[in-house]
Amino acid sequence: MLLLTAQEMASLDQKTIREIGIPGIVLMENASRGAADFFLRMIPDLLDRRIIIVAGSGNNAGDGFVLARIFHCRGAQVEVVCLRSPEKLAGDALTNFEILRRLSVPTITWDEAADFEAQFETVSRSGAIVDAMLGTGLNTEVRGLYRRVIERVNGLNIPVLAVDVPSGLDASTGKILGAAFRATATATFGFLKIGHVVNSGPEHCGAVEVIDIGIPVGLAHDAGIRRFWLTADHLRAFVAPRSPAIHKGGAGHACVLSGSVGKTGAAALVSLGAGRAGAGLVTLFIPGSLNGIMEVKLNEAMTIPIAETPEKSPALASLPVLIEFLKGKQSLAMGPGISTHPDTVALVKELLLGASCPMVLDADAITAVSDDPGILRGASAPLVLTPHPGEMARVCSLRVQDVESDRLKVAANFSREYGVVLLLKGYRTVIAAPDGRLAVNSTGNPAMASGGMGDALTGLIAGFIAQGLEPFEAACLGAYVHGEACDRVMASVSTRGLLATDMLKEVPAVIGSLEGF
Repeated sequence: MLLLTAQEMASLDQKTIREIGIPGIVLMENASRGAADFFLRMIPDLLDRRIIIVAGSGNNAGDGFVLARIFHCRGAQVEVVCLRSPEKLAGDALTNFEILRRLSVPTITWDEAADFEAQFETVSRSGAIVDAMLGTGLNTEVRGLYRRVIERVNGLNIPVLAVDVPSGLDASTGKILGAAFRATATATFGFLKIGHVVNSGPEHCGAVEVIDIGIPVGLAHDAGIRRFWLTADHLRAFVAPRSPAIHKGGAGHACVLSGSVGKTGAAALVSLGAGRAGAGLVTLFIPGSLNGIMEVKLNEAMTIPIAETPEKSPALASLPVLIEFLKGKQSLAMGPGISTHPDTVALVKELLLGASCPMVLDADAITAVSDDPGILRGASAPLVLTPHPGEMARVCSLRVQDVESDRLKVAANFSREYGVVLLLKGYRTVIAAPDGRLAVNSTGNPAMASGGMGDALTGLIAGFIAQGLEPFEAACLGAYVHGEACDRVMASVSTRGLLATDMLKEVPAVIGSLEGF
């Protein structure tokens, strides 16, 4: 599913009207009829309630007027509260307002000089409020009457049904512009907007449904929009059932460089993740003195003991062994639990420049290059980096709050600058590719805030790459499967107590659902 900015959506609207020839008033009618059906599914007794349409003065208001007509014609008690004089209406919005007048639908024009509370009583006595105040074009802070209405409505225990985007929410960023409605449901038109799914968007939009209003999807592709909301429908194209004749040698060989003293759990989780993703073979490189532990801990993965530092972390002296073994292998995951010992850091950098297979860098491997991210440009094979916000801040020389304030932009810029696939972990994980593709993950829950989750994700991505997926696809699939497996384990259970090993057990079922089982 494509994700658009407000500006991109406005451009597609105009192209549909001018180039395709579908009149704007038809698009408005389609949008409002789809929204009405959605709102009725969300609130089945909606037509039995007193519905108040709170309207502004633009096309968003026009959508509200059409909804008022639809609900009125279906027998509901409907009133329209115009926060701006109808004299300021124009075009399709004005046409639909005049239809309401001819149908004798009650309309009230707000008088800012009169008592606020007396006028607001009309709104507060409603059974449902339709927010048709401000649309996706909003890009300045909400002030004055509009802000006061938003804040007062948010204090009521009345469902709010938002048209396109809750008023006050930036449709392109998900940031609050002063104040925003907390909607029960949002009917958005044509395409999903970035603001619906990131930052404050999810908590203000409620349930979101995309309404097909007649804009050809091809227009978005022609415009070069390559930003995606990751869903099962999108990812099924990445996964197909295996041939009955496949054997482990044909299912890919994933390698892992992970672990040091006290961090053998990370090595185990990366290895298990690669196996659960479906890699036919998994080999773990582990400091020699820890090899015995891992041979007991891991049943399916193979282990190769390598040279170690005095602190029992991977040593640079192991480089020739690793380079030779990696020839002909399909992926290498490295970083979790290897430490930031100078000799280990040197090993990571040499592997970047010399390993022959695609690599997934996480944790300590990302920290190893944070002082000189330019080394990533010289990598001998494709790279996927999977930082959390703190690691992203270090490698970008930013503050964590700067990373979190615009996750999509930070990820896209880093990916393009250094030629890597960048998976920025956190709420609404972002995946960016150097060619401009960008995805936001739809799965996951608060219970994932536990140790080892990132290690398992690193393994999943390496396992998918080993089976032939290109790095961006593998990162998208890894993020989705990781989150969906956690969602399945914790459904209706809790927001805490989830272990990475719990999640890994559910991975095959998630992959199977994508395969069609």
